[in-house]
Amino acid sequence: MTSKEKNLYFQVLFATLVWGAAYPFTKFAVTEISPLTLVFLRAFPSAVLLLYVSRRLISFSDFNISFLFKLFIMSVLGVSLQQYTQASALKYTSASNAGWLIALTPIIVVFLRYMAGEKISFYKSLGFFFGFSGTLAIIFSKTGFSGFSLYSGKGDLIFLTSCFAWAYYVILTKKWFEKDSQVKITALTMSVAAFTVLPFFVGFKGFEEIHNLSPKGWLCVGYLTFLSSFLAYLFWNNSVEGLGPVKSSYFIYDEPFATVVSAYLFLGEKAPPSVFAGGAAILLGVYFVNSSKPLFFLKTCKADGKN
Repeated sequence: MTSKEKNLYFQVLFATLVWGAAYPFTKFAVTEISPLTLVFLRAFPSAVLLLYVSRRLISFSDFNISFLFKLFIMSVLGVSLQQYTQASALKYTSASNAGWLIALTPIIVVFLRYMAGEKISFYKSLGFFFGFSGTLAIIFSKTGFSGFSLYSGKGDLIFLTSCFAWAYYVILTKKWFEKDSQVKITALTMSVAAFTVLPFFVGFKGFEEIHNLSPKGWLCVGYLTFLSSFLAYLFWNNSVEGLGPVKSSYFIYDEPFATVVSAYLFLGEKAPPSVFAGGAAILLGVYFVNSSKPLFFLKTCKADGKN
């Protein structure tokens, strides 16, 4: 393995661990400021930094009505809507639940492609089954099936909308911007999000909310802005371009575990066994949807090479 490859593996590991550990910071931040204010505080500085990093990749000749429209859609799905719904959901659900549910995204991507007419294999069908079962286990982990109410699962259900938003973002990125630099597209997407959220931030007195932030709140915002929304996105895009999307996607398995550890250390959260069981089912589902022929379904060969 070359030093460049080692560096890329470090970057993708760093990105997934930072993203996984971000949910407890989000959960605390929305106790002091609104989700809308948090979205803007994350998007604006990140956009400035990402634009600076990718400044040589951006050409004004790229901009036209179609390109700007696509960027707007991407900014809503990948930044504004996704971050707003996640922050809103974390008012009602635990950070640990969020960490496990976000791992559903690859399964949702395959499901959306299936709904668009793409055929799926037997293994991907198994992936749907395990993913759905794991999701139910997490949503019902608080009260059990008999005591479930819409309110008790409200945060988890809201969080699932962010998973669908991100899945659409992934699909449209491949469809619209596969040949473009992903760092450039992320920088422009983040910039459009900051620009479109700004009027709402001002209108709903976001500047006044900032005064509510405690030192711990500022720590959370700093983490979410500079580590999660800037550096992790930059490192992730570098790894996708250098290692490829398949190798990079394997590291998504790290995110839920980073969330559980971070939630325990930062918030003192202890997830019940049913959440871990549901999370394990989701990760198994992710394994199936990413595998055309899972390893433990293959016949093993003896040392002499005979079956």
